[in-house]
Order: sequence, then C-alpha cells, then structure tokens
Amino acid sequence: MVSLAPTPKGNSTCDRIVAAARKKLVENGVDGFSLRELATSLDLKLSNVQYYFKTREALLLHVFEREAAADVAVIEAKRSSGSEREAFRAIVRELVIRWRGDSGILMSTLATISLHHKEFRSLYRSVYEVFYRALEASVHGMNNELDDDEVRLRVRLVTALVDGSPMQTRVGDLQIFLDRVQDQAEQIALS
Repeated sequence: MVSLAPTPKGNSTCDRIVAAARKKLVENGVDGFSLRELATSLDLKLSNVQYYFKTREALLLHVFEREAAADVAVIEAKRSSGSEREAFRAIVRELVIRWRGDSGILMSTLATISLHHKEFRSLYRSVYEVFYRALEASVHGMNNELDDDEVRLRVRLVTALVDGSPMQTRVGDLQIFLDRVQDQAEQIALS
C-alpha cells in the first residue's frame, strides 16, 4: 500500500498525489493514466511520486480504496440522521447523486479493471463486502424481523438498483426519478 512520510509535509504531498490521480483517472481513464504525467502535472519528480506509490497500480488501488471508503462514510453519516427509514432514503439519494458523477466513473472503472486483474478483482470484492455490511445495518434497522440471509439479498437488490440508477438520470426530471428510486429501494428493504 502506501508508505507515508511521518511528516505533515509528507502527508500533504501524498494527499496531493492521490487527489490529482483521482482527477486524472476520471478525466483520462486508465489507459491515459501514467505516473510520469501525474508527476509532471504536480511539478514533482517521478521518484517523489514513487516514494509514496511504487507502481501505477498501487496508486490506482489507493484511489479506488479511498473512493469506496467515502461511499461507506456517506452511509455511516446518514445512518445517524433521523429515523431508520429517513436515513435509508437519504443514503439511497446521496449514493445515486455521488454515482452520477466522478464516484460512479471511478467505481465503474474499478469494476472493468477487476475483470482482468486479480489485485483489482480482490479490491472490488472487498469494497462491495464492506459496502454491503454498511447497508445491511441500515436495512436490518428498518426491518429487524428479517434473517441475515434475507437482509443480504435485499441489500444486493438495493445495490443493483442504486448502481444502475445513475445511468438513467440523464433523461427526465431528476427530482421525480430520485424520489422513485428511493421509493423502490425502500420497498425492497421493507417488503
């Protein structure tokens, strides 16, 4: 993973590298992403970037891990607001909105790369396992009569709905669409 320098400047440099890598990955895709170009854009030497991330793949894995952690943080933050039902609806809405933008591009990229590269496949699976566990707590909180297997199934169905929704938000009234996605996700979780 990342070997961070134990200084604020080192941590700041690492954060700059990751933020710039995220932006370049969104803009140029995997094929257009290189450590050398990233270093140049940051006015760093390639060896400085490689101090933190030995390889292009190591940096990409870190970008994807950080993005996935941000999605889980959204779930955890929304879970503490309002009733379980209101929190669940807020989670669904926020995830659809996030996945309409850069986050969706990044997670789609991870899904594609995972088809061909073992280390990305492993990350993809672990990302979804963590994501499912976070959502399971919310679904179980809304309907505590469900057994664990049924909760897992419903979470996967909700995830499928939420994963696919951003691809459909470009047509029609976004507000109406988001309301309907929330309604359907809630139905899956409760019924």
